[in-house]
Amino acid sequence: MIAVQALGLAGQACFFSRFFVQWWHSERAGRSVAPPLFWWLSLIGSATVGVYAWSQHTHVLLVGYVLNGLIYARNIAFQRGSTRPISAGLATLLAIAIVAALTGAALFELQRRTDPSLAWVLVASVGQFFWSARFVLQWWASERAAHSHFPRAFWWISLVGNGLLLAYAIHLRDAVFIAGFVPGPLVQIRNLMLGRAGADANRASG
Repeated sequence: MIAVQALGLAGQACFFSRFFVQWWHSERAGRSVAPPLFWWLSLIGSATVGVYAWSQHTHVLLVGYVLNGLIYARNIAFQRGSTRPISAGLATLLAIAIVAALTGAALFELQRRTDPSLAWVLVASVGQFFWSARFVLQWWASERAAHSHFPRAFWWISLVGNGLLLAYAIHLRDAVFIAGFVPGPLVQIRNLMLGRAGADANRASG
């Protein structure tokens, strides 16, 4: 069990450090950007924390880590130039399928739980939906733009999902999950500020 917890903490360290890397590069660029290392850390974190979520039988979180892992791999392929964007129609269908899978996982978790903490499972389900849907949105926007990038809505959805999942992690008193969600709001708010500054600069130059 200690080994699994260590694996989970290592994964959360990847998740935390990826946004530190993203934040640092964004500050230098003056806009929200994602270097290749961001996606590699995301992929490793998704795999390791996914194993931890599986060991804890938190299926609603596990599904999110698996689906996000696929999106991280897709962004890596984008940045390496080893793939071509798919059509907008197919991207939309795939996005709907992913959202349906996340919804199905949430419903399964709700049916499986019959204890008094059902309301908290609902909080986790909604939080995981937003937390995973943000990368569905990011992937869909990247397919349409033919390059990997973050739309502004990504950070708003991240902020909502992060807040709900942090509340759930505190309810569980799970240090592994808490460690992963505590720093998120700082990074998300800062990226929203950078995005707004960039938009203002574009309007001024226009």
